[in-house]
Amino acid sequence: MTSTAIRSPHAAAAIGAGLTALTLAACGGGADAETDAAVEASPTSGGAATFAVDSPFYGFDPNVTPAAQDARVLRQMFDSLLYLDADGELQPWLATEWSVSEDGLTYDFTLREDVTFWDDTPFDAEALCFNLDRIVDPDVGSIYAIGLVGPYDSCSVVEEFTAQVQMSAPFAPFLNNLTSPFLGMNSPTAAAEADPADYLIEPTGSGPFEFVSYTPQDRIELVRNEDYAWAPGNADHEGPAHLEELTFQIISDATVRMGSLRSGDVQGIGNVPETEIAAVEADTSLVVTAQQQSGAPYQLHLNADGIFADVAVRQAARAALDIDSAVEALYFGAYERAWGPLAPTTIGYDPAVENAFSFDADEAASLLESAGWVEGPDGVRTRDGEELTIRYIEGSPNREKRQDLATFFEANLEAVGFDVEVTFAATAELQTVLQEGEYDIAGLSLVAVDPNVLYQMYDPRFIPVPGQTGFNMSHTDEQSVTDLAAQSQQLTYGPERDAVVAELQADVVENARSIAIYVPTYTLATNGLTGLRFDAEGYPIFYDAYLTGN
Repeated sequence: MTSTAIRSPHAAAAIGAGLTALTLAACGGGADAETDAAVEASPTSGGAATFAVDSPFYGFDPNVTPAAQDARVLRQMFDSLLYLDADGELQPWLATEWSVSEDGLTYDFTLREDVTFWDDTPFDAEALCFNLDRIVDPDVGSIYAIGLVGPYDSCSVVEEFTAQVQMSAPFAPFLNNLTSPFLGMNSPTAAAEADPADYLIEPTGSGPFEFVSYTPQDRIELVRNEDYAWAPGNADHEGPAHLEELTFQIISDATVRMGSLRSGDVQGIGNVPETEIAAVEADTSLVVTAQQQSGAPYQLHLNADGIFADVAVRQAARAALDIDSAVEALYFGAYERAWGPLAPTTIGYDPAVENAFSFDADEAASLLESAGWVEGPDGVRTRDGEELTIRYIEGSPNREKRQDLATFFEANLEAVGFDVEVTFAATAELQTVLQEGEYDIAGLSLVAVDPNVLYQMYDPRFIPVPGQTGFNMSHTDEQSVTDLAAQSQQLTYGPERDAVVAELQADVVENARSIAIYVPTYTLATNGLTGLRFDAEGYPIFYDAYLTGN
């Protein structure tokens, strides 16, 4: 069997750019000193580390959850079939060999024979098929992974450690997607025995850290898997992880999070406040790292089932937003301004979308006038007796200052005649509003290595409906867009696929289906913890991390 690595010619450049950014950003007053110390000293085994995050978790079943926050934990608990190295090349992990048929419909995988889940269930072909079948089972309720497997049809056991996966149509992103923590492998025994809602918060994987307990709104506690012996080839060591215990603690308040880091109560934090980065860099006891994430940047999706059905109104809303000022004022240069539906480090990103539009309140007013929206005496525009009222919903707590952006953009939109109703909603309420379609603007970012994320955001099959979450929050249902998304999936990596992906990006920008705001960049700071690595999507890996005693 021949290993066939399907990858974009841009993959190495994209992943390499992300890793270069990481290397350059891993700095601080103590960075050189810590690097020198790390060279001189061998990694220490043992100890407990706490990493503070800024917002709650959705759950820890990789087959179900859609949240980037969750994936930072999933990466520690679940192993993947493959991984992408720094050059963008697919490499073996749980799968040792793989091949793809010429028609792109059949994938054959040969698996490692020494892997077990925490409950001693062996990882084999049956386990692989169980996971893939489970993702497409409606009763499980997959939100994100179901898009990663695309037109998955079936999986069959050829031999104990050989599986064959069948697609109903060619799906070029499949192998790259298999590197994602959202396609991590669950124990078929544990997952089959538990109710999906229960398994979501008490999963069983095969990774280097085992689940111990989860306290909602507070923390998830993990312990070292002493039997772990199947780390990927890019790991810095073999055998069990260095850390004996690893806790992810929710500390929403940025000031408290920074104080806990400086005091040593926690050994690392995520989402370093932008206003604190300079101070952290000057602190010899701390190290700050920034990792730009690939996929879909944070953007505002305009619901086309309502006032934004008119492309002129969507374009007017975009022209009304002073994105540059908002990003500069809120993020102090820590986040890059985004332009289109893909982040710059994503395979297939087309820089032609950059500077394709600009902030122009006069143009916004002109577009609204031409669409029949006339300014009223109170400044709110009306058409045929209807006021230009829009509902703007954002999540709570205030992740990455997205609520501040909403307040900033509310003023921008009202300045040209929109009446804006802003709502900040916790997860359960937010999901209900999205599924009911009771909004006009909603923000979203998605982490991914492949441009197939466009399919998940603009194909009508992913429009949210009651009881089912989806990422097509613009409610795009255009045959031309659907066709382009399908083409992008079926073409192998190369100029032809790049051209289709570029056309998709251009359509989104031209028709203002969503408005790109900033590129999510995960900033971390550590105190006495070193050895963190990142996967191709920018998620931290704690397997090689250890305490330095600083």
